[in-house]
Amino acid sequence: MDQKRLPEGWDKERALTEGVELHVRRVGSGHPLLLLHGGMGSWTHWRRNIDVLAEHFEVRAIDAPSHGDSDPVDYDLDHVDYLDIAEASIRRIVKDDESFSIAGFSFGAAIGGAMAVRFSDRLRAISVVGPGGFSKKGRPQLPFMSYKAARGKPDLMRRTLKNNLMALMVTREECITDQVLDDQDANVERARFDSRKVSGQPSLAIDLGKAGRPAQLIYGEHDVTAFPSIEDRAGMIREHLPDLNLHVLKNAGHWVMHEAADEVNRLIIDFHGKD
Repeated sequence: MDQKRLPEGWDKERALTEGVELHVRRVGSGHPLLLLHGGMGSWTHWRRNIDVLAEHFEVRAIDAPSHGDSDPVDYDLDHVDYLDIAEASIRRIVKDDESFSIAGFSFGAAIGGAMAVRFSDRLRAISVVGPGGFSKKGRPQLPFMSYKAARGKPDLMRRTLKNNLMALMVTREECITDQVLDDQDANVERARFDSRKVSGQPSLAIDLGKAGRPAQLIYGEHDVTAFPSIEDRAGMIREHLPDLNLHVLKNAGHWVMHEAADEVNRLIIDFHGKD
């Protein structure tokens, strides 16, 4: 697919006011918990978490606009318009008087921070997991392989997916199962927006401060996106939200809710289950 092609029948003004149709995986009952995935992802980034969380919440695992099975947006949107469309789209899946919580991973955490401001009067709490929403300045180069070069070459694509997951997402090779590779192959193929436009904005700390809602920060200790350090990033948030809850989990990387699923599930349940 030509990613820069406008979606058929694209109407920007309508999307800004009415949103787009989001694919939402709904499981469980109780207080709604919206799960937001990372870049080039879908709800499958939360595959190891959804069923456990659904024992305590009504989980709504969302495919972001132009990701997974959600409707596409103009590839060339800037981050402001993208977030406006995300807000309008989320308003279609939450009731007008409904309170809810958010757990966002990476790109999804940056979206979640922006939504925390826009829904602050209805948000119980937010968890940001390996979050985006910080400047990309100084980020180390990672040894990525090209998805474009691998397209149409199944064996090369499989190697590329595994290489890139090891470079960015996980620390232990045994975490990359056939299911993970299948999921990520589908996710990459369906990613029709450059998530870095959102996740590379230095907005998360400010957004969480403006929202003023209880916030939980979860990192894997080996998260390569946390530069210059996890402590530095937590400090940036605490300048705006002093009561931030920080948890650093051992033997895990960026995709911490996959590598340390049991621990992340417990942390989210304990944090969002408080009345």
